[in-house]
Amino acid sequence: MSRNITNRGHRLRLFYCIYFCQYHRHEIKKMMLKAGIATARVAVVLKSDLTQAYNVKEGVRVHTVAIWGAGHMGRTHAKRYMRSDHAKLKYVIDIDRSRAAHLANACDVTATIDPGPALFDPEVDAIDVCLPTYLHREAVELAAHHGKHVFCEKPIALTVDDANAMISTCNSNGVKLGIAHVLRYFPEYEMAHDMIASGRLGQIGVVRFSRTGPFPKGWNNWYADFQLSKGVFVDLSIHDFDFLNWCFGPVERVQARKVSTERPMEYGLAVVRMKSGVIAHVEGSWAHPRPFSYKFEIRGSEGMIEFDSAKAKPLTLFTMPEPLAEGAAAGAGAGPGVAVSESPLREKDPYLREIEDFFAYVRGERLPRVLPEDAVGALEVGLAAISSSDTGEVVKVG
Repeated sequence: MSRNITNRGHRLRLFYCIYFCQYHRHEIKKMMLKAGIATARVAVVLKSDLTQAYNVKEGVRVHTVAIWGAGHMGRTHAKRYMRSDHAKLKYVIDIDRSRAAHLANACDVTATIDPGPALFDPEVDAIDVCLPTYLHREAVELAAHHGKHVFCEKPIALTVDDANAMISTCNSNGVKLGIAHVLRYFPEYEMAHDMIASGRLGQIGVVRFSRTGPFPKGWNNWYADFQLSKGVFVDLSIHDFDFLNWCFGPVERVQARKVSTERPMEYGLAVVRMKSGVIAHVEGSWAHPRPFSYKFEIRGSEGMIEFDSAKAKPLTLFTMPEPLAEGAAAGAGAGPGVAVSESPLREKDPYLREIEDFFAYVRGERLPRVLPEDAVGALEVGLAAISSSDTGEVVKVG
């Protein structure tokens, strides 16, 4: 066995131990005995042997996928794989055995608490990472080292250095990396982008974005730990920062303010100056009562467009709280979960469209609408907003 392969196996076991400990800080010894943690398979799997296996369904390549993380976004993505013509789900990976089993049973696939089976399965050619943000880098790099393409939830990472390292690792291992900035696939935002690009609205002056809802609940309440989520600017308003970059090019500077409480609640407001001269007001809130809503207003010299999801009444999925895992902290599974916006039209389903776009990229058919570098750009704006809100100063981007 080569040293490289040996180190890779140690890396898998080490990361999985860290992953387990982060999720089960309470009564860890008891949980380990009950769970019977499986380590990576003792097998020599050379990277050259990890062929990109495709199944053929009526002449269409069907990619085999494992979802890593059976939380809110994992369930959202799993629902789309059940409807996809280009990808099928084979594994659901989650440290919570019952949660993995529940989603896997609903999809008629294999549940595992150990990523090893999926990483060492030559039939699996992509890992869909739906873990908390602070685990993204390790999970993405581990998948890439095993020759798997990676589709990762936004934000790409918590730091620009981590994000760039993820991109570099995927490139050096010859795999594709996709980041799920789904807003670009929502029909109303897609239409707004096309109207701006066509010049129909004339010269754009001021735009306003708002994204508000209750405080989200995740595993062990990780959203409430600023060091693990980076708060509203990086986890929530990053949607709108990415849209600004898509429509108007790079950001020049940001000035922001935020308020947070131990309840927990958090509210942030950023004024973003684009290098093109456009000025944007971006509001993000985890302090509003339900329902989750989002809106925008774009003003140009020849007209304006606006959208308000609260008035348009799109379909919105409110996920039920997960039952408490044995040994979890009180309140860790309570609350409304995460509100996930939905499109009522199958052919316009943004989550399905972003998945199909990524796998078209994997097949070499086209570049995706969102490149990893775009995700880094949005992260830079979010981090600049945090810096501005902390210092009270205007912060330049880039």
